Amino acid sequence: MTIDVGLLSDLSPQERRAVLARMHRHTYRAGDIVCYEGESADTVHFVVEGRVVARRASEAGDVHAYAVLGPGQAFGELAMIRRDGRRTATIEAIEATVTMTLGYADFERLCAVHPEVNRLLLRLLAARVARLTDALMEALHAPAEQRVLRRLLALCGLYSSPGQGSSPIIIAINQTGLAELAGVTRPTANRMLRRLEAEGVIELLRGRITVRDLAALRRAAGVTGPSGRA
Repeated sequence: MTIDVGLLSDLSPQERRAVLARMHRHTYRAGDIVCYEGESADTVHFVVEGRVVARRASEAGDVHAYAVLGPGQAFGELAMIRRDGRRTATIEAIEATVTMTLGYADFERLCAVHPEVNRLLLRLLAARVARLTDALMEALHAPAEQRVLRRLLALCGLYSSPGQGSSPIIIAINQTGLAELAGVTRPTANRMLRRLEAEGVIELLRGRITVRDLAALRRAAGVTGPSGRA
């Protein structure tokens, strides 16, 4: 099976083949739990097809979604750093999903033979730090309604395809899910989404949000271009 795992792109062709040879393919249906928060962690998952949502329990016991990951992204990378680690989130497949996994022991053996494979771990950790930094800055400084817009725009990047042009982008996330991802209440998310729907930017359907005018969404979110930065 030929796969495109973007995080392996920094490796040489020989190193990439060595990593892929150690990986194992897993398939999940929509609603399947890939792993539970708190369980033993010994593998990192690379998302090849589909999308997953990451949820974590608060100190009060409430469970909230905080990230959606799609093709080219990974989760569980902390398993590469320490033995006997525990999963820090529950991961659920939003749709039919395929992941390729690499175990801790296989990663150690690869590093012994191909020291440059350590760059893979650095890329994984750098991606995690970037996600956490962006989320922290947004939570500290962005108004609630802008967080809704920015989160919706980020989801457009996950659900769009190359060469899609001006075609509508269908996001399989409901209003409650978007509110959780943005860290706002459902009424706040609903108020912003209803405004966008009235302006013809989006269409709200059962269990999903269709973005019909991506350029208008970017303008509303204060983003100047496709890069997603203000």
